[in-house]
Amino acid sequence: MPSSLKISRFTAAGILLASLPLLSCQSDNVPYDTEHLAEYHVLTEEQETTDLPNNQLALYVDYSNCIANGLTSPFYQKMVSPLTAATTEYWSIKGNRITRESGSVYSLLNNVQEENYAALDAAIEQMADREAESVMLTDGELFTQTATKNNPNNPYMHAAFKKWLLKGHDIHIIAEPYQETYKKHTFDKKRFYIIFTDDRLSGNIYDRIKEVVHLEDHPQIDEFHLSGNYPWSVPTNGQHSHPNDIVAATISSYGPMEIQEWQVDWKNITTLIMNGTDENGTPLPHGEKLIGGLRINKNAFGSYRITALDIRVSSINSAYFDLYNRLEAGDRINRPTLTPNPINNFIIADPDEFKKHGNIDLYFDIDNFAPDPETELNGHPFNYFKIEILIKDLENILDNNIDMFHFASIVNAGQTNESISESLKNCVFDPELLNRLKGKVLYTIYVKSDKY
Repeated sequence: MPSSLKISRFTAAGILLASLPLLSCQSDNVPYDTEHLAEYHVLTEEQETTDLPNNQLALYVDYSNCIANGLTSPFYQKMVSPLTAATTEYWSIKGNRITRESGSVYSLLNNVQEENYAALDAAIEQMADREAESVMLTDGELFTQTATKNNPNNPYMHAAFKKWLLKGHDIHIIAEPYQETYKKHTFDKKRFYIIFTDDRLSGNIYDRIKEVVHLEDHPQIDEFHLSGNYPWSVPTNGQHSHPNDIVAATISSYGPMEIQEWQVDWKNITTLIMNGTDENGTPLPHGEKLIGGLRINKNAFGSYRITALDIRVSSINSAYFDLYNRLEAGDRINRPTLTPNPINNFIIADPDEFKKHGNIDLYFDIDNFAPDPETELNGHPFNYFKIEILIKDLENILDNNIDMFHFASIVNAGQTNESISESLKNCVFDPELLNRLKGKVLYTIYVKSDKY
């Protein structure tokens, strides 16, 4: 079990309840406690973890004038400082040769000389195939020894970007403008720092760069982020949500999941929360807020903005009861296949609050609230249900940032090289990547409540 989901023991009263025989009364069809609820989550849900190792950074260097002239750039010098310290593998891209070099990284970077026809397409693919972090320093301009030679609109990085993102990792691209002279003409180019990492990895190379390089001090620098995961904390303050005081919840937090134990009965919940009024006694349109203190970073995925959320509620009475008894009996548990038991028209989120502020305020669906005590809230003496907050829809915002990846072609006067931007566009419109994000669960709340 992941260390982030360590199981804790509860109070003496809880242990006493747990010691009671579960089948002492035929009507009792759920466990008395949440003792194994965190284990239930681990065994039944796909866990968002990263298996990338620390301290195995590969640095890929495009042997071009872009890098050779980097020593004249104060920004470049700051960027390569954390890279030099962290690099364990140095790979040179010299023409079509991608070679692992030995020696001092600092010395190697200070002795880069121009070599034509850098195999950037092969190098970026090699980075995507790695199971560790990597960074490429390049001008992004792919030349091949073919009839076309220049590739100003070739999305040659798309496949590699997609492969890395489908693994659930992150890509950060930093673009530094600079000027390059070619055949007595000066061109506005970009020096790219392409970072393959995972923002969930402690001490990842992007975080190490940010400790040294403060991008806000360099207004000429552009940055873009692509992500295949949601690494940000959802609770706004502390480690968990803020349920309404009326339910008198005790809460256990486990990162992207929490367990709430409500201490009041449904009669009081109905009277005081669903039928809540303002200070003048006027009924509130959705009753009192049930759960707050949750917020989503709508721009977490870089090229997409989260525009709508879904709230999915499921009864887990039967499934948790079965798993609990098997764990208590010491059975070996494989990942079970569960059939969802949805509770419809139960809990909703305030769409206006999310749209304006990114906050997730949960309310009972008082206009349609009618859970079935026979098939949904059918637990005795308790009910166990799961609230999932997931992505319903996203909008593409890549066009707001795409210009940062354009640069002047040095072989075709007046032409713009859009190869990197085209690679990103192909990622954004790729249905596999979009489907990976839609329906993604961002946060889960398990609730133990009284019988209904």
